[in-house]
Amino acid sequence: ALCTGALCMPSTSSTNQGLDAHPAPALLEQIRGAVDDDVAHETSKYTWWSKHEGSTSERDRTFRSRRLALLYVAKRNSEQLCDYAESAGTDWEALFHTSGTHVLRPNRPFDLHAMLELGDDAMQEWCDAVCNAFSRYKVVKGSLYRYQPRPRKVVEAAELYAILQREGADAEELDHTRRQALLLSDIAGFD
Repeated sequence: ALCTGALCMPSTSSTNQGLDAHPAPALLEQIRGAVDDDVAHETSKYTWWSKHEGSTSERDRTFRSRRLALLYVAKRNSEQLCDYAESAGTDWEALFHTSGTHVLRPNRPFDLHAMLELGDDAMQEWCDAVCNAFSRYKVVKGSLYRYQPRPRKVVEAAELYAILQREGADAEELDHTRRQALLLSDIAGFD
């Protein structure tokens, strides 16, 4: 079968099974995973056209957990790869090997229930394998979504208050300024 209809988009009954306007708290907890407020769980979107003659890259969304970001990336990349498979007239399963390199497990388009059975590391591997398929098949145009964790340094009120109260730069800022001046003078050739 081609990557259309039921193959790329699971049937309405399986897609909506257990999913409605008011999902169960246990399902939401399974989707959410462990919240980590020390990391910005960001996703980026890379769009290209005309065999990469033109492209854009942008931040897409920020999530409260790695799992939320990975589920989003998995869903969006699955949609993009389904579009490619349909336009190429091929099955989703034919895009990946059953053993060796370029294996995808599970080898099927995004299905929430199947993805929820994966751990975060396995889900990240699934997302990476789907992204790599775009390069292997030299897809002429499309969009890729990637998970990009970034440490988040949040300034709390007490820390900001200390900064606002001091006069002049602190030792760390002065040291940074001195290093920058030395670097610039070295680049300019001053002794």
